Amino acid sequence: MAGLGGLALGAAATPALGAAPREAAANAAQSPAKNVIFMVADGMNIAALSLAHTYLQRTVNQTSQWMKLYRELPVVRALCETQSASSLVTDSAAAASCWGIGERITNGVINITPDGRKPVTMMQKMRKAKKRTGLVTTATATHATPAGFVATIASRAKQAEIAPQYLERGVDVVLGGGTQYFSDALMGDYRKAGYAIALNRIELLAYQGGAPLLGLFDKSHIPFEIDRLNDPAIAAHTPTLSEMTDAALRCLQDSPDGFFLLVEGGRVDHAAHDNDAAATIHDQIAFDATITTVLRFIEKHPDTLLVITTDHGTGGLQLNGIGSEDLVGKGSAYSESTPAFMRLTKFTMSHEMMMRRLKEFGPKGLAGLVVEKTGLEFKAADLSSIKDVKSFLSVLPKYIGISWTSRNHTSEMVEFCAYGPGSGLFTPYLRNDEVHAILLKAMGLSA
Repeated sequence: MAGLGGLALGAAATPALGAAPREAAANAAQSPAKNVIFMVADGMNIAALSLAHTYLQRTVNQTSQWMKLYRELPVVRALCETQSASSLVTDSAAAASCWGIGERITNGVINITPDGRKPVTMMQKMRKAKKRTGLVTTATATHATPAGFVATIASRAKQAEIAPQYLERGVDVVLGGGTQYFSDALMGDYRKAGYAIALNRIELLAYQGGAPLLGLFDKSHIPFEIDRLNDPAIAAHTPTLSEMTDAALRCLQDSPDGFFLLVEGGRVDHAAHDNDAAATIHDQIAFDATITTVLRFIEKHPDTLLVITTDHGTGGLQLNGIGSEDLVGKGSAYSESTPAFMRLTKFTMSHEMMMRRLKEFGPKGLAGLVVEKTGLEFKAADLSSIKDVKSFLSVLPKYIGISWTSRNHTSEMVEFCAYGPGSGLFTPYLRNDEVHAILLKAMGLSA
């Protein structure tokens, strides 16, 4: 296996291409994979990936782990279609169901085909093969993406009905938000089944492995990374995605027959829905840091196949070329693009949290809060125009250079990469409903 030297997110110096063997064929001979770690940065378009990389370069002189992976290791890389059975633009339920059952289905549905069939899901197949299974997410634990690997239900919205399916289908690790969907009776059922329960960061970090694990760290989704970084109370209570992933691996690593682990950066998507560039980038960076955690595990367990991808783009995020005629400040030949982007480094609160705070003091206080939490020096006319979310979003592009096409999902092909045993089975172009069967083949299992 190629060396994983310098895994820490951020060796400043990047080796030249070819510093380690990169031939995809090097992976093909290693099949089958005993373990699979499937990582999803939900809602990530290519700009979210590239801007997170740029942010790290510009702020801490480090490359992203994802780009380091591409440069140094024999990674198989592909573009993947994202459409569902009902639309060229998928939702997360239909997208995850492609991975869960290998078929395209209707948006909003989880693992039930348009003709009413209920195929056996990926995690059910793993259990039959005596492999342990795990779900880690920064969204609610019962959200569309994790549910798509396990559950069978006509509506993704029925999260309280998804929660018991995880127990019924024997998922060994469930980590995320969403305590509201786990009743006291259901929590009691998990305890009776032998699950260790973690409801805050301290309890999670104390987990030593062995028992199956249920960890729920918020009533709804786990807070955005930008808020965790800037609020000591949130940081004390809430584990990072890397910490949750590390705990999941402690539970799963001793499985004699291997495991299948889903790791989702679910809030990348939510930040993009909010057209919140700073929150999107910080959650993408948190996801990227988790790649480091996973690669450290793989260094000791080379029989592990790693997949990193997304289910769809969200919002159409993009940094635009900006000159003096476009934005505040002076310059030409796109000279304002870089300083505009760097203004994001002063942001210390997500749009979501700002709107929660807004309830404390009403619309008149929004402009002041925006100035405090963004560090932007607004022109007087722009500042006075900020009355609500819509007006705030309309002003922002003038100062940070980032625009969005919508607050919805988008249809573009997405980044897909694989590393380790069986990765050579993935072709440079994929349909999302082809991934399921390839994963099974990589593990030496039949569909």
